[in-house]
Amino acid sequence: MSTINIKMLTETNLSHLKRNIDRITTLIKENETNEWVYKEFSEPVFSTKTIIIEDFKLKENKESSDKEVDLENSIKLYEHLNKIPRYILTDEKFWLWLYLEKFYEVSRTIMTIKSATTVNDHWTFSKGKRRGLMFGILSRCYFRVELSIDESAENKYELTKWVIENPERFRNLTWRSMSSQPEIVKAVLRGEYDAIINEKLKEDNDVYPVIGKYVSEIGSVRLLDIISSEDLSKMVYNKMVELLS
Repeated sequence: MSTINIKMLTETNLSHLKRNIDRITTLIKENETNEWVYKEFSEPVFSTKTIIIEDFKLKENKESSDKEVDLENSIKLYEHLNKIPRYILTDEKFWLWLYLEKFYEVSRTIMTIKSATTVNDHWTFSKGKRRGLMFGILSRCYFRVELSIDESAENKYELTKWVIENPERFRNLTWRSMSSQPEIVKAVLRGEYDAIINEKLKEDNDVYPVIGKYVSEIGSVRLLDIISSEDLSKMVYNKMVELLS
């Protein structure tokens, strides 16, 4: 088993990237390999940390079109990174190391870079940390697993597979403050999933924003963290049946 030290883009180079976002976007678009990174940024480009993880690779998956590869990559990211301290996992400099160095080739093919807006929204946290984490080309893969893994299920990645097959099942929940509490998100997903599967309901993506709003309304009158996961799942289950029947 080979291991590596994790790295982070330095503060100096993070500032350079954000000041020169149009130039950096062009360089990413025009270069299939990342040799340009070590010419464009000042040395050291990345700071090496003492935290060691098992080394791993990701499969290329253009535009995330192959859902099985997307699932495999997401699980790999979670299984290899979940022991890293939270303050690092939520730092854009850590993810920029993965984008610009370790998984550069994969990162630039996951989503077509049409303009600087793509890099701003999906490579950096320019619109805020929560949005950056949930929209980031690899960070969103990691957090889809963290927020859906169900250790009590026979297949603990059952919900993960479900949300990757159709991101609309999950996306609305990540925009809300409840995404800071994985157990709440998992309970909502479990209720949605069980209702669709058990009741053989015809799925309509328009229902998911309604469920997100419904859960937020529950939280406005009852603290969500004092409702058991089972009770919350059942409430969501019943609401799904009501909306889709």
